[in-house]
This record gives sequence, C-alpha cells and structure tokens, in this order.
Amino acid sequence: MKKCACFALLGWVCLAAGRAIAQTVEHAPPAETLLREMEQTYAQAATYADTSTAMYRNRDGTDRLMVEFRLWFARPGRFRVDARSKTPASPEARREVLWTDGATIRTWASDKAVASRPKVQLAGSGMFGTYAYHIPTLLDASYGAGRRLHELTEPEVTGEEIFEGINCHRIRGRWSGDTYELWLGKADHLVHKIVATYADHTLEEIHREIVLDQPIAAEVFLFAPEKEAPPKKS
Repeated sequence: MKKCACFALLGWVCLAAGRAIAQTVEHAPPAETLLREMEQTYAQAATYADTSTAMYRNRDGTDRLMVEFRLWFARPGRFRVDARSKTPASPEARREVLWTDGATIRTWASDKAVASRPKVQLAGSGMFGTYAYHIPTLLDASYGAGRRLHELTEPEVTGEEIFEGINCHRIRGRWSGDTYELWLGKADHLVHKIVATYADHTLEEIHREIVLDQPIAAEVFLFAPEKEAPPKKS
C-alpha cells in the first residue's frame, strides 16, 4: 500500500510540474516578440560591456576550446573585443584583439602583428570564433553578414529557467540549419547564455557582468599591443 501511495504521489508531482511548465510556455509572449524585444534592447543601447566565456566541445563531450573574452561598445562606432583562447593541448593562451576608436580599426594577436582593417568584420576575417559574432552584431548591424541572433528561424519558447540568479525565457530556434537555444532575461531582454549545436561540436556561450548605458573610458578603445607583448627571449 505504501509503495502504491508513493508512486501515486510521484505521479501527481510529475503531472503538476508538467502542467506548470506548459502553463509557463502558454502564457509567455511569442518567441518572435521576445526576439524583437531583444534586438531593440541592443540596438538602443548607448554603451555595452560584459565579461564572458565560450566553451567549445566535441560531439563526445570532450573539450575543444575555451575562450575568455570581454566586449566593449559605445556609440557611435567605438568597439573592442578582447579574447584569450586555450586548447587542451596548448599550455599557453592565444590572445586576439579587435579595437576601434571610431576612426581607425585594427586587429592584433599574440602571434600576429597589428593590422588595419577597412571595417569591423567578425565573420570570415580569420579572427575569433562565432562567440564574437552573436552580441556585437546585435549592437551594430554593420558588423554582421547574413543572419543575426534575433533572426532565428522556427523560434519557440521552451520554458523558463533561473540562470545564475536571472529569470530567463528559454528560446529554441535554427540558425542556418544549426540548433540554437537562448537564455533571454525576462526583465532586461539581454542574452545571458547561448547553446549552439553544430555538425561536429557544440558551443556554450555565457555573458556575465553585463553593463548597459554606463560611461566607458576612452582608453579602452585605444589598445596598445606593444605593452601586451611578452619580452623577447635572449
């Protein structure tokens, strides 16, 4: 009798939880509306900064690449992405930086000299990875090519989740055939987490310490790579 009662109670709890999730999804705004709100929030931001992480994993779950990166953006036209990436096989991190003060655009990496660019190009430039594309192209459409994050196809709200203390909508959609899932803040309409599933790997991208519409020192956009280069070995 006790076992039957336990099974009945467990079944009731599962049913109630399922109903709660269904009601949450049912009462959430349409995914298209949430994506538009997200796009407008970034497009209207005077400044943006965050400290973030991207983890690439192989299909079997093993680590492929770990990236720690920071983003700074200020209208009109000031931008910097600064990333340190490391593979399981490499003991040293590789650093890549793209920066512009609104007048000139430059790139530098710990294994490449400073180069000038005619425009901010985040896809097909040989710099960074997809993590550096998602948020910057929401902040400035000219940084992107083709699809941007708010243009996911077949979007749907799959539920709600508190992620690192932030109540989020979970939205699933497709990006050029790949599956994307977003954790979108219910109150701030900002992206706090992305999980993308590609043919041979996955990407988990997390944005933390997000600051909107606060002053950013001009020096941030005047990067000096000669001060970052390690001393030459004698």
